[in-house]
Amino acid sequence: MAPKKSYWIVIPLLIAGLGWYGVQQWNKAPESLANTPASQVLEAQQLLNEFQNKTDQSNQLYLNRVIQISGTCLRSESQGDSVHYVYLGENGDILCQLESKQGPLPQKGDAIQCKGICTGYDDLTGGVSMNRCILTPKN
Repeated sequence: MAPKKSYWIVIPLLIAGLGWYGVQQWNKAPESLANTPASQVLEAQQLLNEFQNKTDQSNQLYLNRVIQISGTCLRSESQGDSVHYVYLGENGDILCQLESKQGPLPQKGDAIQCKGICTGYDDLTGGVSMNRCILTPKN
């Protein structure tokens, strides 16, 4: 009769352990893109032109891929402590949402490089957006 009583102890502990592991995995932050190589490296205006002229081909090349673009910062802004944006290109048509604040935000006219995941072209705004971006000074 003793083996049946041990099931009442082991099974709840096993379920609790699996639940704890599941919660930990669910709340795990995504891995930083700092050490992830970019699949494409190009100028900001080139990326925008390709999406405007060849949307289907550009979606295949860039959509949901880590790319690195370089260009001039048109403006940057923060919304609270955790959401930071940098706009690149001649008209600020490329929106880079930063993964986290990495020191002071770039100022208007700063030459920068931005590596992040391309989330696509928006026909309504006529711009390209990227998220989880990392900024590095342009060489």
